[in-house]
Amino acid sequence: MIVIILCAAGPMAMIASLQAWNSYRHTLEAPVFRADMAVSRIDLEVRHDVDHIGALLSSISRMSLDEGGFVRIFQMARSLTGEFYRLALLDDHGRVLVGVNGNRVPTLPTQVPYDDLPRFSGDVRVVPLDIPAQNAGRHSYIRVTLSTPISDSSGTVRSGFLTAVMPVVWSRHHLQIGDPRLDFMQKNGVIEAWIVGRDLTLSPLCDDCASPGPPPAEVQRWIGAMTSVQREVRQTMSVGDAAFAFGPIEGGVAALTMTRRNPAETHALVMFVIWLFVIVGLLGCCLTIVTQGANALLIAPVRRLTGSVERWQAGGGVFDAQASWVMPIEIRQLARAFTQATRSLARDERRLARAAVRQELLLKEMHHRVKNNLQIVASLLNLQANRIRQTEARQEFAQARDRVRALATLHRYLYAEGELFSMNMEHFVTELCGQIMQAAGHGSGGQLALSVQAATLELEPDQAVPLALIITEIVSNAIKHAFADGRSGTISVTLERVEPRKARLDIADDGIGLAGGYQQAKEERSGIGMQLIRGFARQLGGKLEIIEEEGTRYILLFPLKEDESGDLAR
Repeated sequence: MIVIILCAAGPMAMIASLQAWNSYRHTLEAPVFRADMAVSRIDLEVRHDVDHIGALLSSISRMSLDEGGFVRIFQMARSLTGEFYRLALLDDHGRVLVGVNGNRVPTLPTQVPYDDLPRFSGDVRVVPLDIPAQNAGRHSYIRVTLSTPISDSSGTVRSGFLTAVMPVVWSRHHLQIGDPRLDFMQKNGVIEAWIVGRDLTLSPLCDDCASPGPPPAEVQRWIGAMTSVQREVRQTMSVGDAAFAFGPIEGGVAALTMTRRNPAETHALVMFVIWLFVIVGLLGCCLTIVTQGANALLIAPVRRLTGSVERWQAGGGVFDAQASWVMPIEIRQLARAFTQATRSLARDERRLARAAVRQELLLKEMHHRVKNNLQIVASLLNLQANRIRQTEARQEFAQARDRVRALATLHRYLYAEGELFSMNMEHFVTELCGQIMQAAGHGSGGQLALSVQAATLELEPDQAVPLALIITEIVSNAIKHAFADGRSGTISVTLERVEPRKARLDIADDGIGLAGGYQQAKEERSGIGMQLIRGFARQLGGKLEIIEEEGTRYILLFPLKEDESGDLAR
């Protein structure tokens, strides 16, 4: 029932949970997104400054000025840009000819390395610089260099280079009102930013603003553990409610930005937790109410009905479910229908029990009468045999009598032991062999000994009848032919189970054997006795083997039938 309720209410709870989780995830990712966008913004502004100084130098290079003209242009540009850049004119070897220093750029060496110079006209070379600051630490700068012609008073033109050095960090006093970069310079602003030099030194993005202080130590360790490949792509990290973003910017340096959750995002996280508890609480309350209602209206009546069925199964009799108005009408109808069905079943069971008793009595009476009739037939054959003078005819009557007596003994066992559908072969085989010996005039202590070893094996009458006739024929033949001329010996009969589905009958004598016992005529060796033995063996579905070594030995291996329940004969 709970599973059904969960399957019904689960999708709605899942949808609500997914929506709350999606809002929670976006809320968590918002600071990271803002920090990453701040890195992009810084990169864009630095690129704008680089493009601006590159355009300025390109305009100056097209004026074909001499050294004095360059100085005047540099002074004018310095005043227009708020003394933010250091401008210089270089000769073709990179030596400084003239220059104008900016207030925010320290004095540079008089020689620019060859690798930092452009290779052809129109090439703009942008390289990073790490120069010690005037107060402490190191600041990151960008040098922009391009080629320019230099004229003199005689009209001679020679090659040279224009270069400008600009700081990567920003300053309030050189930005105009309304500049979007002022957003990064607000005291206790939403975003804090640092410039990361090539030597991984950190300096605030704004050098004349309220210092944001260094980032946490674990963030600095995170930056220091990055490989050179990782520093070329954007990286993000969250520490508590703060999100950090690291990424390369123009000029070969990198920027680190930090932003925190705003009140709206904090409120969204709190609401997510509240909604999560509300959803879980509502689902739990609904499950509790529905479960208790289902237990009172459905499960408890079904349990009482089940208990009544179990009591009826254990004790029988008439089923009574004791239906009440609390039960649903369907269960009450089921209880009434089951009560009526069990009453009809009880009547049928009583009728079948009486019929089974009558059938068993009839079968017992039938076996008893068959046994009596077979004994009468055996007695008549015995009387008839005593009136016959011919020996061979009298023997034939005696063999027929023994066969009839074997069947009578079998029916007596079925009647006496009460097993109408199976019989225990252990006692039956012992009595049958003893009966054959006594009928032949060989009692205990005579010249012939009998050894019977029969296992406790229960067979159906369909198998017991041919097996009894085979034993009768083989033992009778052994008594008649194997011990001629008053010879003494032993006849052994063994019946055992050899496999779970097979049994073996082994009858042996130590007489003269078949060859010596049948010397009268060839057809007598295949007489009615052997025909019966082979025929009954085929009826059992077995394999008969006759061995003549120091007597005669019959080995019959036959399969055991299964009873009606599917079990093998025991």
